[in-house]
Amino acid sequence: MELISTLPTDSIIGEKIMIAKEFIQSLTQKGIHYNYCIKHKEVISCDESRKYYQRFSYYIGEKSDYCICKNLLLRERKGKRRKFLIILSDTKQLDLSTLKEQLHASKLEFLPQDEMKSLLNTTPGNVSLFSLTYDKEKQFEVLIDQDLLQEKQLAFHPLYNGMSLFLNPTEALKFVDTIAHPYQITAIPDKEKTLSKKRAC
Repeated sequence: MELISTLPTDSIIGEKIMIAKEFIQSLTQKGIHYNYCIKHKEVISCDESRKYYQRFSYYIGEKSDYCICKNLLLRERKGKRRKFLIILSDTKQLDLSTLKEQLHASKLEFLPQDEMKSLLNTTPGNVSLFSLTYDKEKQFEVLIDQDLLQEKQLAFHPLYNGMSLFLNPTEALKFVDTIAHPYQITAIPDKEKTLSKKRAC
């Protein structure tokens, strides 16, 4: 485990970092091991994350050595209004229409910002697998793309999008098990593959 710190902090950022560090300590206490923790400017997109990760290639490796995880919060627009956390690689573009059919759900839409805050204590750009810490009522159905299990390392924000943890897929799943949150490992539909199949037909 290695903490790389390069940026000065003010009091607000310092408080966020403290929350993240306490969370990381809780992972260690639960026997969940991570490979690296890096601190960077707050990011709101996978593209921004990639830019900063490249600066730490000496530690975390090149792009092929890790996967930046895209964490999407969705809900049904009508009906039961089920809620979902979808986790997949940033290189994939989620096919919402196919996912809707796969889940036997009504039309899906992205979770509004106010519900992100009230239900998971998070904001856009700060969502990650670790946000499930706040889902005490198990309101979110969690779908993890099966391809992620083949990656060397997965990158997630530890409750603060100015830091990133790199850990093996087995350790990421171990976290979900420790909080007893149900999840499903499945093939998340990729829009690019769907279009390719349609062209082939």
